[in-house]
Amino acid sequence: MMTVDPPVKDETRTLVDALLAEQRDLTAVERFSQWHDTGQKSSASYRHLLPLTTPKSGEQYAFEVNLDQCSGCKACVTACHSLNGLEETETWRSVGLLISPMEKHAEHPSSIAELRRVDGTRNTKHAVQHHVTTACHHCADPACLNGCPVLAYDKDPQTGIVRHLDDQCIGCQYCVMKCPYEVPKYSSRLGIVRKCDMCSQRLAVGEAPACVQACPSEAIRITLVEQSEVQNKFRDGSTRNTEHGTRNTFLPDSPNPRLTLPTTRYISKQTPANLIAADHDALRLDQPHWPLVVMLVLTQSAAGLFLAVSLLNSTGFKNGQVQLSAVGFGFLVIGLTASVLHLGQPLKAWRSFLGWRKSWLSREIILFNLFAFAAFVSLLKPSWLPLAAAIGFLGVFASAMIYVDTGRPFWLPRFAFGNFFGTTLLLGATFAAVTLGWTGKRTGANLAAQTQFAALIATIIRTALFIWRRLELRIADRNPQSPIHFNALVIRELLTWTTPTRTGLFVVSTLFGVMAIFNFAAAAPWWASIAALTTFSSEIIGRYIFFAASASKRMPGGVA
Repeated sequence: MMTVDPPVKDETRTLVDALLAEQRDLTAVERFSQWHDTGQKSSASYRHLLPLTTPKSGEQYAFEVNLDQCSGCKACVTACHSLNGLEETETWRSVGLLISPMEKHAEHPSSIAELRRVDGTRNTKHAVQHHVTTACHHCADPACLNGCPVLAYDKDPQTGIVRHLDDQCIGCQYCVMKCPYEVPKYSSRLGIVRKCDMCSQRLAVGEAPACVQACPSEAIRITLVEQSEVQNKFRDGSTRNTEHGTRNTFLPDSPNPRLTLPTTRYISKQTPANLIAADHDALRLDQPHWPLVVMLVLTQSAAGLFLAVSLLNSTGFKNGQVQLSAVGFGFLVIGLTASVLHLGQPLKAWRSFLGWRKSWLSREIILFNLFAFAAFVSLLKPSWLPLAAAIGFLGVFASAMIYVDTGRPFWLPRFAFGNFFGTTLLLGATFAAVTLGWTGKRTGANLAAQTQFAALIATIIRTALFIWRRLELRIADRNPQSPIHFNALVIRELLTWTTPTRTGLFVVSTLFGVMAIFNFAAAAPWWASIAALTTFSSEIIGRYIFFAASASKRMPGGVA
């Protein structure tokens, strides 16, 4: 009979040997790549990741992501980048991270208590982590399409895919502001925006998109969804789907799905509602958009000046009207010129009226061009002054609606309208005092009373605006439930110089405004000019804050 000796344990194998052996083992991505390159993975193998049929009426293609299978390897990101020939820093697909509060705030007892208070879901007492791969959600009601002033977006009526038409884009970047998921990406080299189109050309011939094919764990697939079902789920359904509700049924800690009706499906056997993004508490600045800062402040100054001159005209007072109108028209022309500098393709700006049915940006452009025409005519025919002032105020209203329409908390109606119309009235009165003061000094006309009255109005408005703005930020900073709490923290932590600077400018402008009111040393025009310079500087900073501190909730990010 044969006997087999028991295996002899290799006493010479060390920990270093074990680690080296482990390093020689291929990762999941490397094994997948090797399998694919040897031809063992054919195109037929991807068919189960695609729908069996094309979309029927009322249906559309959509991404489906299995959070339990996504490993965060970013093979989908690389494949999308390579296949679409993207620029070095351009990405159409990204990978983020969702974690439980226990992982992020385990040192705080309140976080543990919160883990045990999950409304309508299982009682989660253990740490949970999900990698999240995300691209364009090809929304049922796409904000990018609705906001584009030149109709550079199209939602395919058969597939539901939201496509960007590169040759029509003017690079205004309004779709970047409108999309809560940060999907459109602006290319400064090309001067246009680009985005994911679900590899529509591949889908048309039965091929899976690059991200679907590249995923080694098959976490991404293409499915069909009913657009009416998405509508009922996110907009017509339970009120729990609000930004501050108990649960976001699209994806935890992501933007409110009511805004655009995203069609991507995120599925998992265990996704507690209290998961948060890994970068949940990360403060960040948004693009300042300096040409828009200058444009908004100057166009609002122009609207305010035409209101002032229209009021003077209605009272029968004629002195200074021409000068006020000329200054207002000059501000308007400079402001509109500055706005063109914001465009990546300025020569195509003439097409901006095309989206007037849906886009507030298109309506603003139309109104301000009409304002410029009426303002110019009013220089020759004062009877046009009321019309010019009315169109100017409609233009300011459209400007505010551009940002209100994005749904960002920092651009809620009371903040956008309060700041824009506040600036309009403040700078209108401030520059009216300067213009009337110097007109009287140059022509010898008695305009002292009008100058002092304009300076008084400016001082009252300036003080009211300063108090309101300061109170709003102070309350939001102290109240975590405030919709602009995050923005208040950004201003306090990342824009630390702005508050003391604006406070100092307020003090200086108020001091010299009071001196202009009392015509101290018979030099009211000088005091009014200094007050105007400091007030204008403060409003420029304020509009910079309006953009730079406007970041809102986005898709989960963080290191994946």
